[in-house]
Amino acid sequence: MRGFFEPDTVAVIGVSTSESNLGRQISANMSRFEFNGIVYEVGLKGGSLFGRRIYRSVSDIPDHIDLAVILTPAQTVPEIMRECGRKGVRRVIIETAGFGEYGEEGRALQERTAEIAVEHGVRFIGPNCIGVVNKLNGLATPFVSLDPSVRRGGISVITQSGGVGISVLNVLASEGLGLAKMASVGNKIDIAENELLEYFIEDPDTDIICMYLEGINDGERMIELARRSPKPILVQKSNTGSAARGIASSHTAALSADDDVVDAALRQSGMARFRDAETLVHYLKALALPPLEGNRLVVLSRSGGHAVIAADECEAAGFELAVLPQRFLNEVQSHLRANVIRLTNPMDLGDLFELELYGALAERTLAMDNVDGMVFLHTYMAGTEAEQSEELFRNLYQLSQDQGKPIAIHAATVATELSRLKRTLEGPIFSEPSDAVRSLAHLRDYGQFEVLSNERPDGPADAETVRAIFDTCRSESRDPLIQEVMAVARAYGVPVVDGHLVDDVEGAVKAANALGYPVAIKVVSSDISHKSDMGGVQLNLRSDQGVRLAYEDMMRRLRNKAPNARIDAVIVQPMVVGGRELILGARRDANFGHVVLVGMGGVFVEVFNDTAIRVAPFEGDTALQMLEQLQIYPILHGVRGQSPADVDALVEAVTSVARLVTDFPEIVEMDLNPLLALDAGNGCVALDARMHLEPSAGADA
Repeated sequence: MRGFFEPDTVAVIGVSTSESNLGRQISANMSRFEFNGIVYEVGLKGGSLFGRRIYRSVSDIPDHIDLAVILTPAQTVPEIMRECGRKGVRRVIIETAGFGEYGEEGRALQERTAEIAVEHGVRFIGPNCIGVVNKLNGLATPFVSLDPSVRRGGISVITQSGGVGISVLNVLASEGLGLAKMASVGNKIDIAENELLEYFIEDPDTDIICMYLEGINDGERMIELARRSPKPILVQKSNTGSAARGIASSHTAALSADDDVVDAALRQSGMARFRDAETLVHYLKALALPPLEGNRLVVLSRSGGHAVIAADECEAAGFELAVLPQRFLNEVQSHLRANVIRLTNPMDLGDLFELELYGALAERTLAMDNVDGMVFLHTYMAGTEAEQSEELFRNLYQLSQDQGKPIAIHAATVATELSRLKRTLEGPIFSEPSDAVRSLAHLRDYGQFEVLSNERPDGPADAETVRAIFDTCRSESRDPLIQEVMAVARAYGVPVVDGHLVDDVEGAVKAANALGYPVAIKVVSSDISHKSDMGGVQLNLRSDQGVRLAYEDMMRRLRNKAPNARIDAVIVQPMVVGGRELILGARRDANFGHVVLVGMGGVFVEVFNDTAIRVAPFEGDTALQMLEQLQIYPILHGVRGQSPADVDALVEAVTSVARLVTDFPEIVEMDLNPLLALDAGNGCVALDARMHLEPSAGADA
């Protein structure tokens, strides 16, 4: 990756003397950013630009080229790539659009360009991008005019959209935040986000990594990189459609929307997700502060109104306002002039006009053991107090670093003064009290992200039984039937209800007597996924006659609703009384691998959509967090005199499914619904199940 960011020689291909030429804008940016290497312009018409010769081809340049930037019509790019390869250029940025995003013709050009690159050992970024920026050496390849005033700093950006990348640069410049490097990857045909992410993780100039992605090439690799990153990674993921819902054949697939999986995967690997520029700014400013180790804040304000606003924001964000010692408050009270303000937290210092005392009060307050962080709100007139206020802010930044606790500073002053502060101060300044509080909330929540291990959890695992069942399914070109899915679940430690397979009504009666009434009967069919919808489930049958009538009624309904469905058998199960209904399942996500879902179960599972999702593998602590995330979790603990459910057994069941899908990646979807949570000490039991395997393992496509 260094070849893209640290070239000594750059060829800009597609330059002319025309004022409207975009290639010349690339060269102009290199000049504005004071690139410390050599730039060569290339264009068919030749001529000169910025006092330099425009070469008619890359081959004409009498120098080795480290990096070529191509901005020519799409149909010319493959041969230019070939010429670059012959010239010995090994790093290329293709900014031209009109490739895979344009249609079949563009996709053909894209494939031919990629083939030529492989043939000549060329790595490239793009096409359909704006290239890279390196603030440290002045490299700036975008074809739009850039503002070089963006500060040099430690933020590096990976963006799939050039426009979003420019927006981020504008935000950094406006907020006085420092840029290290940026890469716009466009169609990501060769270099994609993970290679850049790995580079930025190791890059000594990068402190924080920010990514904007519309699609993720290899989510599992991204998680692996993020887990070992010592640097914060912030991600905006757009294009949040629900592709999984359109192809779902199980409740799990219907409920675990693509965007929910992204949320779970990012959080599990320690990446923070943002959805707008405002939140990004909050994160970037907050992460420049020391970590927030607790939830107790103190608010110091020169304005009583701002103090109230900040207190409201603290409550909304879930912060606790620390209780300050009365002796300390009395001491501060003695410094007030009119002594008309009763001090508390938030501390209204509007009656205290000596700015040098503000820093001393902040130091003593921040040092208190029951204070984890501070919001400092300062209102002033730029014309009279600008110099003193700036010195105060610098002292507060140093105090924050010395004590290892964050201070979020809001400056209420004129816009020009606020803009000046953002450009000159080393630490962050917040425009609103709410921004300061929300940034601390992001800092707190980011610190609570638990980067989960990707180790397979230990526990029951009869892999031979599962493999034998899957081999049978493969040989018969079908998915596992209900009794087979139950056997698979049992082999990995999930308790399941007993059941007898029968072929006719008399067999059902005999099985019911063997199991004991009441019983349930369910159709077994590889052609019917949602049995209840088709009338393939009959519950709470209490006599031989009841079984006969229910059996005949079920068959009649199936003949009417699914006349072409193959009926493999009927399963008879004992009714399990009591408990709370949950769903436990898994599906294979195209980006992140298997995800496990647990939530409110039963026939209304998709109506209430009370679920929690995590990427497998994971251990029991994570399974418990999933249960605690559910809205029904308080019910599992028992309400209004009800006994609590066996949460420990549910935790074991969730980790068992995570273990199963880790060992058997051919599982595409599976449901255990309902999974009945019995009273504490009595465990849990799966009453119904279904599974879909990938076609190569036996399932039909």
